Amino acid sequence: MGVEDYHVIELVGEGSFGKVYKGRRKYTGQTVAMKFIMKHGKSDKDVHNLRQEIEILRKLKHENIIEMLDSFESPQEFCVVTEFAQLMDTNILSLSSIRPDIFRLQANGELFEILEDDKCLPEEQVQAIAKQLVRALHYLHSNRIIHRDMKPQNILIGKGSVVKLCDFGFARAMSMNTVVLRSIKGTPLYMAPELVREQPYNHTADLWSLGVILYELFVGQPPFYTNSVYALIRHIVKDPVKYPDNISADFRSFLKGLLNKVPQNRLTWPALLEHSFIKETSDEPEPRPPREICPTNARRCEAACSGEGSPINTSAGLASLVPVLGVPDSTIDNSPHDEFPGFASPNDVNPSGCQILDRLENNSRTVKGSQIISKDNEALAHVLEPLKGWSKGSQNPCRDHDVLMSNQSLRILSNLVAAGAILSSRLLDEIIQELLVFTAHIVRLKSSELVDLMARSLSIIKILLDNGRSGGAGSCFRHWVSLTEIFTEVVACKDNASGKVLYESTACVTVMLASVAQGLKSFCSDSDPGIISTANEILKRILGHAKTCRLVEHLCLSLATSGSSLISGSSDKLCAACEACRAIWSLIEASEILYTKENAHQFPLSALQSPLLRLNISNQEGLLLSSESVKIVDVVTEVFLRSKAVQVALCYCLHQHLEASLCAGIQLLLRCCLHSAIVPGALCGLPSSLPVTTIVSGGGDGTIVSEIFSILSFCTSSFEKDTQTCETSNMKCKFTKPAVLVLHCCLIIATIAQCLKATGRNSALFMLTTSQKKQHSRLAVLAHYFSSDEKQIASFQPCSASSMLALASILSLETGSTVESSVSEIGVPLIPRTAILREWFQISLGNENKLETHIVDGALSYCHGLRDGCVGLLDFQLRWGGPLYVQELCASGIPLLLIGLLAKNPSKESPQGIESTKDQVGLSPVGVVWTVSSICHCLPGGAVTFRQIMKSEHIKLISDLLSDVHLNLIKRSVGPGGGKDGIRDIINAVIDLLAFPFIAVQNAPGLPAATASMNSGLLLNMGSPVERVCMEDKDMVKVIEEDLGKYIKILLEVGVPGIILRCLEHMELKDLGRPVAYLAKMIRHPLLAGQLVKKGLLDPNRWRRLLNCTCPKEVTLDSLMIVSDLARMHKGFYEYIDRASVLEYLKEFLTHEDPIVRSKACNALGNLCRNSSYFYDSFARYQIISLLIDRCSDPDRRTRKFASFAIGNAAFHNDKLYEELRRSIPYLANLLLSVEEDKTKANAAGALCNLVRHSNKLCEDIISKGAMQAVMKLVAECSAVPQNPVPGGVNESPLKVALISLSKMCAYQPCRQFLRSSELLPVIGQLRQSPEKEIAKYATDISCKVASG
Repeated sequence: MGVEDYHVIELVGEGSFGKVYKGRRKYTGQTVAMKFIMKHGKSDKDVHNLRQEIEILRKLKHENIIEMLDSFESPQEFCVVTEFAQLMDTNILSLSSIRPDIFRLQANGELFEILEDDKCLPEEQVQAIAKQLVRALHYLHSNRIIHRDMKPQNILIGKGSVVKLCDFGFARAMSMNTVVLRSIKGTPLYMAPELVREQPYNHTADLWSLGVILYELFVGQPPFYTNSVYALIRHIVKDPVKYPDNISADFRSFLKGLLNKVPQNRLTWPALLEHSFIKETSDEPEPRPPREICPTNARRCEAACSGEGSPINTSAGLASLVPVLGVPDSTIDNSPHDEFPGFASPNDVNPSGCQILDRLENNSRTVKGSQIISKDNEALAHVLEPLKGWSKGSQNPCRDHDVLMSNQSLRILSNLVAAGAILSSRLLDEIIQELLVFTAHIVRLKSSELVDLMARSLSIIKILLDNGRSGGAGSCFRHWVSLTEIFTEVVACKDNASGKVLYESTACVTVMLASVAQGLKSFCSDSDPGIISTANEILKRILGHAKTCRLVEHLCLSLATSGSSLISGSSDKLCAACEACRAIWSLIEASEILYTKENAHQFPLSALQSPLLRLNISNQEGLLLSSESVKIVDVVTEVFLRSKAVQVALCYCLHQHLEASLCAGIQLLLRCCLHSAIVPGALCGLPSSLPVTTIVSGGGDGTIVSEIFSILSFCTSSFEKDTQTCETSNMKCKFTKPAVLVLHCCLIIATIAQCLKATGRNSALFMLTTSQKKQHSRLAVLAHYFSSDEKQIASFQPCSASSMLALASILSLETGSTVESSVSEIGVPLIPRTAILREWFQISLGNENKLETHIVDGALSYCHGLRDGCVGLLDFQLRWGGPLYVQELCASGIPLLLIGLLAKNPSKESPQGIESTKDQVGLSPVGVVWTVSSICHCLPGGAVTFRQIMKSEHIKLISDLLSDVHLNLIKRSVGPGGGKDGIRDIINAVIDLLAFPFIAVQNAPGLPAATASMNSGLLLNMGSPVERVCMEDKDMVKVIEEDLGKYIKILLEVGVPGIILRCLEHMELKDLGRPVAYLAKMIRHPLLAGQLVKKGLLDPNRWRRLLNCTCPKEVTLDSLMIVSDLARMHKGFYEYIDRASVLEYLKEFLTHEDPIVRSKACNALGNLCRNSSYFYDSFARYQIISLLIDRCSDPDRRTRKFASFAIGNAAFHNDKLYEELRRSIPYLANLLLSVEEDKTKANAAGALCNLVRHSNKLCEDIISKGAMQAVMKLVAECSAVPQNPVPGGVNESPLKVALISLSKMCAYQPCRQFLRSSELLPVIGQLRQSPEKEIAKYATDISCKVASG
């Protein structure tokens, strides 16, 4: 039929999707309602779904639902024809409790008109309407239909006072976004909190709307009412419902059950039907039986993550269902295509025509009937027969009758499951196996017509696995193998456009893997060894099969498929992505639990302190994670970085705010961060090619980091109290365990920040954007979680500890940042007061609320300690606080508390004695680094604090952190603070502390520059807390100077020199800067230098490494200074230096491109000749002299200075090198005549002096090359300037050295003769009268020698 078969009479209203006309069917005169729905503006998918929904609704028949009579379609629009609500005849009211005058209805018969005219109704009249509306909704929900637009305007009163629902079903044909946007633009008076929040929802949204309507009928207005849409939304989401005083207890109870803000806690089927307010009495019409009811998943959204199922207690006696392998779990999160797991699909409402199945289906609709069927083997055989027929090959694929019968069988099985009738393990296994065989067969057929059949079968399997008991290990493994084979085929199939089968198959895998993980947790504490052995065996077999069948690759493919669908604009595979996340994480978690059962985990510090330490050096995979979980994460990480679709899928999974997939997705991404240094940047939205030193705004809208902060912000309400109801604020947050979610969110934020820091990205802007508003809001939401815990300081809650860790990790990015930002100024006020931090340090660990049973005491995760964040915030505060803050903090005793953390021995504090392995410290490697750094930044706090910290026992304790055992433990740790980067960080932190006295003394004002090595170890000076020492505090400086000798003695007793040398073997070349700088500091002190040499400082292999051309520049420079200072100190070190084979490297450095390296090489070579001629032969053998001479004309002034110094020393002890040095004479003369530093001229004059010290071999060259004349000119120039010599100073006049040189030259006749003929000779005579005794002495000596002929 078409529109031409109807007369369109008049417009009666405009509905949500089009216009509604009153019409009359031709030839019959039947009055109808005709709704015209325009196609314009709707996608092809929307139109397709609308056609499907019309066909579904055509089959629905219920007295309280407007019946669809006809439908047809034109190119421009759809037309749906329904019965028309007639004007009521008030003389034939069948509901005696309703007054006739109340129902003054207009032609459209809307309940809305009652509210307009009469404002409110008596309770008994509301009750009569409620019973009919409940029956209507129960029928719809039983057939998997959500109304979505319940409001008085869509409730009509027909003849006989029959309440009828209209305008339903079509919303379901639209996409989720369309529904939400349309609803928000309209009036959300009747909308559930999850709808106005634009979150996923299920059939309980209709039940909320029912509650609002009934409330309005009784009170006269909805529970939340305001003219502002946005204010209304806020009230719906946050405010409690206020009930009138004149309401009965039954009605109040009924409304409170419906108007629960948490969807999974609302009153729903079947308990709703049994509620005393609407339960049918004997004198009332008998309600139609529901087609299928499955209450379990409708009331257990998110049970997977919470670990708590919701038992079903009804008057009908539905039993609680026991989960397979001990895991209560939910496999669905309010997905659009599975709002009612276990309910019959609307496509399946037609009977098959088989009388036996029809009778069994009818009986299965009651609990009693289902229980009878489950105990009747013959009945069960009839139910399963249509499914078995497919595998026997008797069916013609896709034959309508076979599909119809199979659907009916599945509906019956669904009803049995919903009734809790399948209690026998044997029966459960048999049904699961038959369903798996049936599903595998129809999946292989790859027919699009069987999609709904596949999805229904997998849905039942999922529920049976989720809520059933496995009959034995063999059957459980057999189910697993069959299931993975089905899943593999589904993922590989490109024709599953709807996403239903992909979702259901993935969800089945998730259920079993979650069961495995939970089973492993449970069996960890089982006391029966036999049970443990059997359980472990089956669980290991499942994990082993997951590996061999490459399950993780297929799950990643499911993610990629879902992501591609999302990119194309379709969300139908989003739920499959969420389940894939959960499955992958369950696989990782199970592998890690299995590994940790056999490999006890402790943080390196705790293991170092523990007498039960067992260090397995051969374990190359690390102490914390199993090799299997690492391989899984490797696959996921590679796919994540390579596939944009996977990134989109994961981002959408987080955006859905579904608790189970949120927890899984966040933990999965955290593992990827630990696995690859590229992932943290990707989560912040940073380009992969971005240079480390380039700072850009990251973490903006649309990034995963932004999404995580949004989740944290959303969870804040769950940590507050509702002042009006005094109920926990979980009522305001749909998450069942928000503390767990906050923990995981904070840990991944901390991990991202720490990983960025480890790669050299020193700026919080990478995560917080450049917007100060976002910076403040994100840091404030972290502070919210620990500031709210300050009043409950008696215990260290993981939620508070993790939020402190996240804030500390972000703030640490500002340390060393080259870009100014407001992050530090925002962050400092958020740090708890010193008194609070002190109390947290003193809390005894081990009594925290454990959120993860397989994680050890004192830990938030494998990589993060409970106290990490506390010491991290303290370290940041010490760095940014002024001297007064540091002094105040030190006065409170914080330094000794920090040292106490490092010294804490669990065996001394635990009743278990040495058998205890509980971590009483709660410091991961990152936490230990922050602790040592905090102690270091306390050193400038005053003389008392300095002496407290620098005690022998404390130096020993801190130095033990650099022991081989501890460093090997860190090397085998995973995550931030572990591995080679972790070794570098702890070594650098300890060295910064140990070097403090040396730097303080070196920087003290008024100390003379005793050697040329005053600038050695400059790397330690940068950022050292020494610069915080107020140099006007003379007591502090004096104490450090006085105690330096005592401190050096402590270092020798503890063996620090040898410890630092061993540290070099644990570090990569690129990280050697600070250790070598500390060696350069220590080498200046003879006692320390002696022990360093004794401990192997000059080992040839070590120096080949230190002087390698790939070493950082600062390492090379400090290595050269070490050689130089040792050579300068005593000739006894020459033999050791010679064995180190450094000359060949020094020779290369003379032509190095860096002028500082060239100058340091010249200085070292000069000192190698300072105390003896030991190296003269080596200089000749390596042809070093010629290169030194060339350096006298080097472009760099410092190189020229030290080159002339080296040449002078090469001629000082004997004349063995005179011939090679002959070429240096004109270079030296040129230095004397050029504009050079006085020290350079003094070095050149001294070198010329030494060239005639031992013989006259070079006298003629000195005269002919103009060297003697140059010395004379230098004397003349210096004598013309007033002399204010500073002995040993940098600017000491070269006059004395020049006079000494002339004196040595005048020992030979040619030189005396040249001087007598010089016009500058009178200058010498004048200098005999100099007030400087030495100047006068040398001038007199020269004059006497010249006069003697």
